[in-house]
Amino acid sequence: MDDEPAPNATSGPRERTWRLLREAARELLRSGKPLTVPAVAEVAGVSRATAYRYFPTNEAVVLHASMSLSDDPLQDAEWAPHEATSSGQLADRAADLVRATAAWAFDHETELRTMLRLSLAPDRATQRPRRGLTNRGRWIDDLLKDLPSDVSPAARRRLAAALTPLFGSDAIVWTTDIADLSRDEAIEVLAWMAQALIAATLADGVARK
Repeated sequence: MDDEPAPNATSGPRERTWRLLREAARELLRSGKPLTVPAVAEVAGVSRATAYRYFPTNEAVVLHASMSLSDDPLQDAEWAPHEATSSGQLADRAADLVRATAAWAFDHETELRTMLRLSLAPDRATQRPRRGLTNRGRWIDDLLKDLPSDVSPAARRRLAAALTPLFGSDAIVWTTDIADLSRDEAIEVLAWMAQALIAATLADGVARK
């Protein structure tokens, strides 16, 4: 679903109401409060009946609230990727990638934790969870394109799986809640792990030649 005005809400007061409701949903997500239609109505200052015309279910509220998490932090003009001109520099590029995305994740920690909590709710057991930071698969795929051609498909899959927990809410939870690291410590540990995983994969490929 695109982040566009709902049907019959394309201009004037309806468009303003739609904008208020979307902003309210995002504010609830940022604050970690329940993502429900009544809560959105209260924050937006509209009646529940009005809110239900735009958001028929609580799931619709979650969907629009989480759209702000689909932004790509790598579009930030301040982030410049390390030039991987050789396979030996790929580890540095991986560290740069993880630092940039981890900083973004910590900036959106409350939202990501809220989405993680919702994804683990019993009534969502049969649904694919929206864990936030859904670009991680693309980031990893782009990174692994620079691996030498002699790295086996099995090694690529193993590396992709090992890199996955270095992004998003997963990275925040285990580094801060379990490892008890500060934000800065967590980001550097995640970056070091990315470097180590890339280096180990490249070294394993050399050893097998």
